[in-house]
Amino acid sequence: MESSLGGIVRIKTRTILIIGIVLREIFSFWTGHPFDFELWVRTGYWVVHGMSPYGVLPPAPDLSFASVYSKQATSTIGYLPFWPLLTGAIYEVYANIGIQSRFLFYFLLKQPVIIGDVLLAFTMYRYVKMRNMDKESWIMRFWLLSPLNIIFSGVWGMFDSLCMLFVVLALSSRNQTSRAVGSGLATFIKSIPIIYAIPLALSGTKRLRGMIIAVGIPVFLSLAIIILTGWPLREAYSTLSSTVTKGGESLSAADILFYLNRLGLVNDAQLGVMKPLAYAWIAAVLVATFVAFRKFGFRDDRSLVQSLLLCTLVFMIFRLQVNEQYTIYFFALAAIDVSIWNPSRRKLLLASLVVVMCYLVVNIPLLLRFVSPVFPSLLQTEQILIILYNQERFILKATLAVVFSTLNAWYVVALLRRRGS
Repeated sequence: MESSLGGIVRIKTRTILIIGIVLREIFSFWTGHPFDFELWVRTGYWVVHGMSPYGVLPPAPDLSFASVYSKQATSTIGYLPFWPLLTGAIYEVYANIGIQSRFLFYFLLKQPVIIGDVLLAFTMYRYVKMRNMDKESWIMRFWLLSPLNIIFSGVWGMFDSLCMLFVVLALSSRNQTSRAVGSGLATFIKSIPIIYAIPLALSGTKRLRGMIIAVGIPVFLSLAIIILTGWPLREAYSTLSSTVTKGGESLSAADILFYLNRLGLVNDAQLGVMKPLAYAWIAAVLVATFVAFRKFGFRDDRSLVQSLLLCTLVFMIFRLQVNEQYTIYFFALAAIDVSIWNPSRRKLLLASLVVVMCYLVVNIPLLLRFVSPVFPSLLQTEQILIILYNQERFILKATLAVVFSTLNAWYVVALLRRRGS
């Protein structure tokens, strides 16, 4: 009887995996964000042709599909060298295949993103299965069938799931060194997981060694790649450091300030005075890390997940710009949390998911821009909609941003109410 039930579970798991992969791959070759995914296209092409990804990148001949950049938002990569290097390698694969089709290149660019997203779901499934046999299938369904995650990976082409994969792999390990290595690799892929470096690196007895590994991996690998490729170090530093204090209309509660600025109630000078607040998230995350250490500790699985959740929520509450894809870090950790230890928080998790999905549809009207690789004229249609409903759109965006921040604060309260509850 147990054997047959186990077989049914394995079949269901395999079916969910296949459906999740198909739902991503059917969008992979003909959709993409005209800012971010276009930037991946340009980066892959020009890195191979000798340009630094940290300068302004022109359109890639026969491959580009959009040009929505401006002086305020240039076509410059804002990530550590892992992603530019990977997109360049993918272009080399594309060029060697010998089939000249931009849609083939788009398909290839999406593969690391989709594979990372699916592997993240499977890794979370394994993590939960080892600790709570009743909920492992729920977390896989939640992740692989979520419209938001399908959009992020299969449509948008954002690679945050790839970072989160290494964070969950680090959580899955009992070895402190392995956790520190996982933390370092996650940060090397995209710098956001640096907020997890201290909890993951200090989860054992060799704390100094753990921190050196967790911080040293992204620093050493990034410097080595920049030096070996000949990319200007000063240019790379300037571009990367600008992302630390980046602000703008987003899921952050600070979005209300940018809305007031558009209404003329807050002028540019007043907005500029608030620029030092762009650093607040750094201090806030450090304080949250200390509080997490005192409240939960970093030793056992439950305490470590609660600590990472607290760091993530505080990061999103205090950062001036919280793009939709940043929520991947929260949703992954919260899904683990509600699957194993705190099922009462599931409604809070789902409410946050709905708010982010609503924000995405409002921020990117009807999701039209995602099909611009095939229908570029829809970018003009999107602009017309934005002009027609500009006032209503910004009211909705600001409202949803405040609601999202409120839900984050609510989750923080739930975390701190008592240990692990």
